[in-house]
Amino acid sequence: MNDQILNDQLQASGFRLIADEGVLKLEVLDNSFKPFYIDFIDGKNRHRRFFGGGKGQPLARAIGMKGGIVPSVLDVTAGMGRDAFVLATLGCTVTMIERSPVIFRLLENALQRAAVSVEVSEIAARMLLHHADSLEYLQSMDDSKKPEVIYIDPMYPHRDKSALVKKEMRIFRALVGEDVDGHLLLELARSRVLRRVVVKRPKGAEYLAALKPHSEVSSKNTRYDIYLPL
Repeated sequence: MNDQILNDQLQASGFRLIADEGVLKLEVLDNSFKPFYIDFIDGKNRHRRFFGGGKGQPLARAIGMKGGIVPSVLDVTAGMGRDAFVLATLGCTVTMIERSPVIFRLLENALQRAAVSVEVSEIAARMLLHHADSLEYLQSMDDSKKPEVIYIDPMYPHRDKSALVKKEMRIFRALVGEDVDGHLLLELARSRVLRRVVVKRPKGAEYLAALKPHSEVSSKNTRYDIYLPL
């Protein structure tokens, strides 16, 4: 789907894609927010490269990075690509799946820019991106290509309206809506992984699919639930 077709569809939702000196941005037509784009070179992702906590941080421990182990990761809910970027920074090869055509295009453009950046090109080379529905992708995946780790960060149904204040969250929800198939994704992922499935949840949130994990890794605001293969 090209950007013109996407824009035709986005108009009804109050958005449009614009190109600004090589940077693809999502513009809100009512000007309630500045144009949004994904950046793996500067901003918060720059901070993550230098002050992310290394292999001792909760995310790294959750996916099993210890004793020199650097697993391959399939991120089936790519979103803004932040966790994938952290894992790629730590040396993991991360395959990202994103089903929203808009978020996919923003990610694709961010990776294209990162690929020609001296600072992050090596990291970007470890980040692979596919536009697909994750359930369909997992179902059609060859058994010989099972990833060591599958990472799931489902959209959490926030009830506190103050949680919607952040621009990125409001835009993301407007584009992709609520996550209604996370429980199906967890079950399928466990049948298609070699070592573990890691589900990211807000600390204190209920377990995905009401299924208690085999173990957990927690930080101040986040919990990583770890499930073993079926």
